[in-house]
Amino acid sequence: MRKALILLAVIIAAAAALLYSSHDNANTSGTATPQSTTTAPTPAPETGTRAPQRPAPTTPEEVVRQAMTVAFTWAPTTDESPTSGFRRATQWFTPALAARLTSDVRNERGRSLQWQQWINDNARVIADVAIGCSGCPPDTDTTAHRVATITQTAVTGDTTHPVEPDATVWLILTESDGRWLIDNLT
Repeated sequence: MRKALILLAVIIAAAAALLYSSHDNANTSGTATPQSTTTAPTPAPETGTRAPQRPAPTTPEEVVRQAMTVAFTWAPTTDESPTSGFRRATQWFTPALAARLTSDVRNERGRSLQWQQWINDNARVIADVAIGCSGCPPDTDTTAHRVATITQTAVTGDTTHPVEPDATVWLILTESDGRWLIDNLT
């Protein structure tokens, strides 16, 4: 039960970081910004999984499935944080979204307990992505809306453990020069 609570806290923290990083930095409400984060210089490109320069022209569903699978599949022993997955997926993002999602914001508290446990267990977190669009606005020639449900599984040797809860991501894609790219996600 304790592991499940820790895992839930890690996922909520990751989702909060993702949502925070996907919003514009304009603070028009006058509320305070988070106190425990610092911005470090952008690190050099990662040496892990290499991806092609740009995706081939494809459907919005294929772009979302590929991008979210890469973004939510992690190797904690070599990835610095879940942000590493988003860095690998930038080929499917517009430049503006890629810049927002890959800015190097670090928590002064260090790695989460779950991330450290995955490192200790030499685990790999695999993402399975389902695409839907119930309630989405209709597609246009240059814009598409999709919803991705991401189910993750931690794999350690021959053992698998579901990572709960599933993540739901709402995406807006834009078409430019014959290819679809993710322009926003929440």
